[in-house]
Amino acid sequence: MSATMSSMKEKLFNLAVSNVVANAISVGLRLNFFKKLSEISSEKYPVLPEQLAQAAGYKERYVREWCNCMACGEIIEVNEEEKFWIEEDNVKDLISSSFETVMIGSTPILLEPLDHLIECFKLDGPPGLAYSEFSKFQYFMGKMSQALHEKHVIPDMIPAIGYGIAEKLEAGGLRVLDVGCGNGFHSSLLAEKYPTTQFVGLDIGSDAIQKAKKRKTKTGTLFKNLEFVECDAGKMPVNWTGSFDLVLIFYACHDQCRPDLCIREVQRVLKSRGVFAIVEINSSSNVFKDKSSMGTLAALLYGRSMLHCLPVGSNDANALCLGSMWGRKRAVNLLNRCGFPDAKVADTPYFPINVLYCAQKN
Repeated sequence: MSATMSSMKEKLFNLAVSNVVANAISVGLRLNFFKKLSEISSEKYPVLPEQLAQAAGYKERYVREWCNCMACGEIIEVNEEEKFWIEEDNVKDLISSSFETVMIGSTPILLEPLDHLIECFKLDGPPGLAYSEFSKFQYFMGKMSQALHEKHVIPDMIPAIGYGIAEKLEAGGLRVLDVGCGNGFHSSLLAEKYPTTQFVGLDIGSDAIQKAKKRKTKTGTLFKNLEFVECDAGKMPVNWTGSFDLVLIFYACHDQCRPDLCIREVQRVLKSRGVFAIVEINSSSNVFKDKSSMGTLAALLYGRSMLHCLPVGSNDANALCLGSMWGRKRAVNLLNRCGFPDAKVADTPYFPINVLYCAQKN
């Protein structure tokens, strides 16, 4: 580009390049190109696109264009013979399910109903979007949860809740509810670790519940302490009153049109001295503070909220329209108003983009 380009034009150009390269990375992740390329090549033994195409089982012409984009985008390497490889130090980052690769791979999923999202901005447009307009969102959430949470939920998050929950789960005999359980990743992870505690996963999505019900233990057997229920979190079964020792919500609070109704229902179904814990996106409830403390990560999170979390949480005339960046101040205020006056905030350094809200029923 021209050396006289203005700083804003240069920024826009770089964003345009990054946008295309990121989408090409997403293609490579879905087709497993990075892993295959790392297996068949190295700096000493680079390969031609046809070799990668043959090894991966795809058309050479398309694979070559992908390789060219990745090399020019400085994601993979190329030499004068137009042979390709991945720098050894970069292999792990490109083939593992990290926060960065999950974010890149999921962006096309969030853009699926873009034309409908544009209509939501209009004064006479619809209030929001239905979950069903994001056909692969549950798949993405499952991938993200596994990538970011699997190693830390039990050893780090559970003790951070406090109120003796870690020790009580170990002792067994509790009843635990996972609200907005999606495909059941967190419920099954906990149910396998604590076999003498009963777990219930709740989600309003029938597809999610059907997938959750297919989950088995790591040994391939059926769970004896885990069940899944298709239900609106704002209208839980009447006979659940005072029946749970612990209620968990992973990411699913801000996506609800009426999270206040859900929190009041949680307060109802908890036993006396029962504990409520919510994992949410970490922000301050002030965009200036978020920009100052988080930098470009704040832009990523506000943007993803605009594309998905805000529209699905606004799809009702009476919606609270939170968005995923509603933040600590608004979250604590809402918990206080809905029956949890002593709600506390716990940092989660093991979940870099999250925060944990905890409360105990009086």
